[in-house]
Amino acid sequence: MEKTQSQTAAKGSGSVFASFLNRIGGVFLTPDTTFNQIISSRIGFWEPLILILLLIGIEGAVLASFAIRVLSAIMGSLGPVASSTSLGFLTVLPAMMIIMMIASFLILWIIVAGIAHLIARFVFGGRGSFVQLLKLYGYSFAPYSLAILGTVFVGISWITWPLAVFLNIAATFWVVVLMTSAVKHNYDIDTGKAFISSFVGPMLVWLIIVGIFWLWILLLMNSFAGGVI
Repeated sequence: MEKTQSQTAAKGSGSVFASFLNRIGGVFLTPDTTFNQIISSRIGFWEPLILILLLIGIEGAVLASFAIRVLSAIMGSLGPVASSTSLGFLTVLPAMMIIMMIASFLILWIIVAGIAHLIARFVFGGRGSFVQLLKLYGYSFAPYSLAILGTVFVGISWITWPLAVFLNIAATFWVVVLMTSAVKHNYDIDTGKAFISSFVGPMLVWLIIVGIFWLWILLLMNSFAGGVI
């Protein structure tokens, strides 16, 4: 009896993991069908969260290893000057970078989804849940794995930077397409409205924020220069 229950639990956990992988593959190959399945099946929030944590965690670990290599090389080139400098911070650098990247990405995830939700729901009159959009957006970041691959290539050899640039551009384009599809299916609006909600709207908000920041910098410099600028 106990053996049967353990086998059933193992099979259940295996089927859940297999379904998770199938959904990730479906996002790449058939996003429309996969997003509809996620919405109708009421998939839990933990799956896209784990996906994001894995992607950003791997990217952070790769970047941290590069940073440690560069800093170690710089310290080694300094010779006696660096011998008296403590390198203990290098042991905590990877964890700090990973934590900061994950925190920043989670905040960006919520903000971008929030802007898309407001536009799709209150500007275009769509029907959909913000939490559900967060789930779909979590899966939409799956092509970010291409950007991670590009980072690895650059770490192996600097001459691969054109390939890394191409992979980053492809990943960005793919993510935008998937986000548009996610908004389209979550709020039941057409593709044009979904694109405005998922990309144009957040981009305009970002440009406004950046414009206000630089205007504030210009005014600050002008005040320091006595109104000359």
